[in-house]
Amino acid sequence: MAFVVKVLVCCFLLSGLFGSDEYDAEKIADIFYTLNGDSSDPHKKINHAKGFCATGEFFPNKSLSIDVPLLKKDYINAEVRYSLGGALLDDRSKVRGMALRLLGGDSQWTMVMLNTEINFAKNPQEFGQFFEMRIPVNGKVDTKKIAKLTKEVDSYRNFEAYTSKMGISKLENTSYHSIHTFMFDKGGKFYPARFKFVPKDGIKYLSEDEIANLDKDFLLSTFQSYIAKKPMEYDMYLVYANDNDVINDTTALWEGEHKEEYVGTLKVAKYAGDDCNGDVYFPSDLPLGVNPPNDPLFDLRNTTYGITFGRRQ
Repeated sequence: MAFVVKVLVCCFLLSGLFGSDEYDAEKIADIFYTLNGDSSDPHKKINHAKGFCATGEFFPNKSLSIDVPLLKKDYINAEVRYSLGGALLDDRSKVRGMALRLLGGDSQWTMVMLNTEINFAKNPQEFGQFFEMRIPVNGKVDTKKIAKLTKEVDSYRNFEAYTSKMGISKLENTSYHSIHTFMFDKGGKFYPARFKFVPKDGIKYLSEDEIANLDKDFLLSTFQSYIAKKPMEYDMYLVYANDNDVINDTTALWEGEHKEEYVGTLKVAKYAGDDCNGDVYFPSDLPLGVNPPNDPLFDLRNTTYGITFGRRQ
């Protein structure tokens, strides 16, 4: 499967290594380190391992209907980290991430997004199992077990079908999505919405011939070539939930027409090296006027990020 996380370590797994059947943040962190850790490099980042940093500015829409004081500014400084999914190291892969910090002085907003509208798991059990079943046993990954569970678990099967329709794109043609549903203040009442960043240049996939002429590090080189001419721009939109949309499930794909609101434009203008690869980005870092999601993965995600960050210090 195209979205399978690349396994870098571990020749075998002792029975019962992870103990309890409950997938809490500590156990999931253990699984990540068994999959992607490196005993010779305890400071290595073990998820979204490959990436680089950039800076720019976010220009809010002056006619916003939501009450978020951070977005009342003329512009907001932005820090960006582009990354690959999981432990992937080859840019000729599909799943990507973008972490964004909007820095407003007395307020900030951290967004941790993927280039998919949905996630591969809806609860801690599915999330932990997705990675744990990829751990080698006696030096081999049990591909039959992975295939069996992918057919049996709706979340896995739907995510595989979703990603099978995706192609490989350059950063200027990649959209990014919140996955989670956040709550946005309008006059004291909070409304559920997801957000997305849509590239000004449109969403486009590379042809097989184009991919064949690119190397495993093409994202950085093509990004640098692009911003040498002009900033890379993305329009941010809120996508408001319809009455029948599921808002507490990150695997739920919202279909049909939805009310959207233009929030502003992100202009990424400068390459900023790779120091941000060691940073941690908490989706729970929210500004006034934005409340957290109510789904089983959001708190788990934040706690796991904190654990893995602490371990690599």
